[in-house]
Amino acid sequence: MMSSSTRSRPARPLATALLAGAAALALLASGGTAQAHNGNGWNGGQGQQWGQQGNKTSTLHSFCAGSTPACTDAGDKKNTPTTTNPPEFGFWASGGPTSGDLILAFLTPETTPPSAAPTIGITQAAKGTPSSITTTLAKPFAWTSGYLASYLGYASAKPKNKITAFKSVPGGYDVYVADLGSQTLQSAAQATNGPLFTLTAALPEYSYAVAFLASTPLSNCQSGTAYGATANSAALYIDGKPSTPVPEPGSLALLGTALAVLGLAARRKRRA
Repeated sequence: MMSSSTRSRPARPLATALLAGAAALALLASGGTAQAHNGNGWNGGQGQQWGQQGNKTSTLHSFCAGSTPACTDAGDKKNTPTTTNPPEFGFWASGGPTSGDLILAFLTPETTPPSAAPTIGITQAAKGTPSSITTTLAKPFAWTSGYLASYLGYASAKPKNKITAFKSVPGGYDVYVADLGSQTLQSAAQATNGPLFTLTAALPEYSYAVAFLASTPLSNCQSGTAYGATANSAALYIDGKPSTPVPEPGSLALLGTALAVLGLAARRKRRA
């Protein structure tokens, strides 16, 4: 007869392991999939973090294209300058090709009222993309401190682009954005095979062009969107004066008044 102490003895480790193995085999036989959670998202038991495979963010880099002379990433804590204004340009992605929702952002020194919204000419992009897009002012107030990613509401963007990485200008920057939809950015070696852009008019001196590439949600147990952002050193810095001077808002008002006066004088002369 088995004693009561023998009956209450806990199952041996080998028996526990066999039971666990049998349960896993039963799950697989029924068509289920064993999954493991690593703190970054359900990953099908592969033990890899999201971002290493599948959905991932890439650091973006600007480059000059077309008739714009080559511009070079100036390295740590500097931007990529061009004296051509307006420039022809594009972006490539580290580890590219990488696809996602491409958002262009233009930083222009703050003016009151803001400057005219830049219009982008698109010479090469995904099928169905319009040939030109007018940007919109991201916020009714200028970006004056902190991170560009936070200002635009892209909390997960990397890098976040601190304002001190850009030229200090009085009043900060007005930021204009355009969403180009799904696009594919290439690697550095194939950069010109990606989307290419022009500007239909010059930007004010000391402006910047940067980009964000938004991927799908991080995983099926994390919400939100991951954004790859432009490296500080690879932000396109337009340090050349406009090829065609950009009129000041006050100058435009004076010009309008002058034209109205001239028109009134002409009408009076015809009546006389």
